[in-house]
Amino acid sequence: MAGMERMSDREALVKICGGEDMAKRVERVWDEMMEKKRLDLSGQRLNDEDFTFLLKGMHMFARTTGFQTERIKPFPIEELDFSGNELTHKGIGDVVQFARTQGSDATLIDLSDNRLDDEAASELARLVKNYSSIATHSFIHQLLLSGNSLGRSGATKLIQYAHWERDRYKNEDKPPQALKLDLSDNCIDRPADLIDDLKSKRIKCTSRKDDECTVFLPDFMDQRDALPDPPPRSSSGPPRTYNKYDSASASTSRRGDVAAALRAASRTAGAAAAA
Repeated sequence: MAGMERMSDREALVKICGGEDMAKRVERVWDEMMEKKRLDLSGQRLNDEDFTFLLKGMHMFARTTGFQTERIKPFPIEELDFSGNELTHKGIGDVVQFARTQGSDATLIDLSDNRLDDEAASELARLVKNYSSIATHSFIHQLLLSGNSLGRSGATKLIQYAHWERDRYKNEDKPPQALKLDLSDNCIDRPADLIDDLKSKRIKCTSRKDDECTVFLPDFMDQRDALPDPPPRSSSGPPRTYNKYDSASASTSRRGDVAAALRAASRTAGAAAAA
């Protein structure tokens, strides 16, 4: 429209990032990534929406800097570190898509200490599959998922897909190396029985380094009990009126309750050991 100035690249970045703070974060992360050859977003407590804004901003910044042309070109990174955030099954799809496109040169992906459960397993399974769309193979070497809330169902899906995809290329001149799949400190019931069950189906997985396998599961026996579902709210009394702040306060309260329970358990274990 006549009289209107064209939006600058910086203004466009701020808009797609949802604000100035996230735009500055994108610029800082980009500079660090180009210097260290790894994308480090660890320990920033980013939620699903934050990741959506940040990854869109990274894509735009790659274009405005001239790094990205019409074709999607992988970023020059060997590792993707998303650990220590608040990712759930609702936002993991954007992260997985980024890993398989701009982050496809990375051989290590760290998603430990997030909030991923069995509902995220279908998207996570895309990370253990072959990245190549032609008659060759391209696989990640390590997928770190410790400290999440994956259960038996999600673990089974990831281990099976990781094995099946790699087993297809076992007779090639350069077969893919075994995947290190860290599922420790999750909520996987009877982990030893699960390994035995998978082995009976010819899935080559193991938690021992000296075994031949397609999927190596370090510290797989180290699991925790799943948190119980909250008790149903009493129907007695007047109905509660909700407001826009309830969801956030409830989430904060739940996290506080969990942390308190873990601290109490630790104190109990310490007292028992001392006795």
